Amino acid sequence: MNVKRYEMNEYNGAAVAEAYSIPAAVDLFCECGAKKESQLAMDAFEGGWGTVVLAPQKSAAADVRGLKAERLLCEEVPGAEVLPLPSALRADGGMADIGRMCAEGERLFCLPGGFMDLKRLRALFCYASAFPARIAFRPCLMELCEGGQISEGTTADRLGMKGLPAVAESLAAEMLLTLAAEYGVPVHVRTVSCAATLAAVERARAAGLDVTCDVAIANLLHTDEDIRVESLDGEFKVFPPLRSPAEQAALWNALDAGKIDAVVSNHRARGADELALPFEQIPFGSEKLSTALSDLLNSWEKLGRPCTLDRLCEALSAGPRKILGGAESAASQLLDDVGSTLLIRTADGWTVEYDVLKEADQYE
Repeated sequence: MNVKRYEMNEYNGAAVAEAYSIPAAVDLFCECGAKKESQLAMDAFEGGWGTVVLAPQKSAAADVRGLKAERLLCEEVPGAEVLPLPSALRADGGMADIGRMCAEGERLFCLPGGFMDLKRLRALFCYASAFPARIAFRPCLMELCEGGQISEGTTADRLGMKGLPAVAESLAAEMLLTLAAEYGVPVHVRTVSCAATLAAVERARAAGLDVTCDVAIANLLHTDEDIRVESLDGEFKVFPPLRSPAEQAALWNALDAGKIDAVVSNHRARGADELALPFEQIPFGSEKLSTALSDLLNSWEKLGRPCTLDRLCEALSAGPRKILGGAESAASQLLDDVGSTLLIRTADGWTVEYDVLKEADQYE
């Protein structure tokens, strides 16, 4: 992706050191949580996102009519575009009508996070193999994570907390990738947080499986070493958990090498009452949608720009569009195609804004 320079001399009274413009950023697999779609859309707009793609909610859209109804309700929401994704499973656990939805142009279908019923998953992959569908999943063996608060390791030991082991993610990814490979079904691995999962993805790709993956912004910004007794609040209660500096470096290296296809906010808002609870009782989530992109760029700068700007921007714009199925998919045709995302650096750091005035066809 060719990132274009944007001509700007001054921003909010400060001299601009550099500025760029990219096709509007797309955030995959958002969850509303304690916020309504209207609040989500405005937070995303303020943060420079053009579209937020919603992971299926409890009342998941599992057929053509249900999906159309959800999208119609989101059309009138002001702010960033809000695009619900179809579920790969019905609310009762049965298979969604993937065939008919594919006939309508859908290409990406989402599993519930941590869903590991291997018998049903094998049946799902068998069914999906007949259609041009990509199945997205968040790998986790929940039985290894019961009671876990932060990543397993020295920080968890120091704070006396039960850890969430990286192997719960990597082993689940290995199992799901093996099942998908049996039928050759394209898959997407959500929120990769450790080198072992990246290695599993690369092995699957080397064996010929079509695999895409993403990483959460929090796992690029922070490590478990940032978690201290005085900072035990909801900011660091994220899932997947913040890992070690070595794991963070592996994620940045994979992003720079083009092995990670998208960067996501991993947004799931919690209410004020939930955030006021003791750390162990705070639900996993994140409320950083309105600042996620600027936080990402400022961390990227602080870390010495561990990947190229082109690669970072590709993972925010072109990468998510590819995961959704490319230009011809029904979802991609509903994305914001008018505005752009502006990346602006002054002496105070990076700021990201949405610009509705730019035309999408100016980009290469």
